[in-house]
Amino acid sequence: MLDLHQYNSLGEALRAALDRWPDEVCLIESDREREKARLTYRQFKQAALTLARALQDAGLKSGTRAAILMTNQPKWLISAYAIFYGGGVLVPIDYKLTPAEQLKLLAHSKAEFLIVEHHLWRALAQAEGFDQFAARVVLVTEAPAGADLGGAKRWEDFHAAGEPEFVARARKDPACIVYSSGTGGRPKG
Repeated sequence: MLDLHQYNSLGEALRAALDRWPDEVCLIESDREREKARLTYRQFKQAALTLARALQDAGLKSGTRAAILMTNQPKWLISAYAIFYGGGVLVPIDYKLTPAEQLKLLAHSKAEFLIVEHHLWRALAQAEGFDQFAARVVLVTEAPAGADLGGAKRWEDFHAAGEPEFVARARKDPACIVYSSGTGGRPKG
């Protein structure tokens, strides 16, 4: 167990966990039928750090807002850790909202990066207001080979060699912008 009082940020605590238990199981993905994937902390770290390096090469730095619009899956967690490692601010967007609602939250959050599943990206691209979408970098997961991504890049191909720089954050710095469901009005971050 980690004593979270000794860490200044979520990214720092996660980094310590990955280093402390490299050969232990970190993540298991399964459905009702079977196990789909099993990653050790070492494997998880390797996947996340190659993504973190590529995100930094694309301009992610301390305080950059990066949204994730995906269903529950390992790529969501790998992407979140890569964002935290690079000092970014995570903006999780609910995949069950309508594309119009998702676009409003993306605009309001001022997310410069978006990591999104292919079917959700297609729905966003067809939604009214998409022409105002302003993220600098879009990574699309699960896109079929040869799919037109409209300027976005495939998540599975967006990795870079080399050690990313760990960007330390202070306790007072935001780690996430989480939007309410908006049941009492408009969603609030």
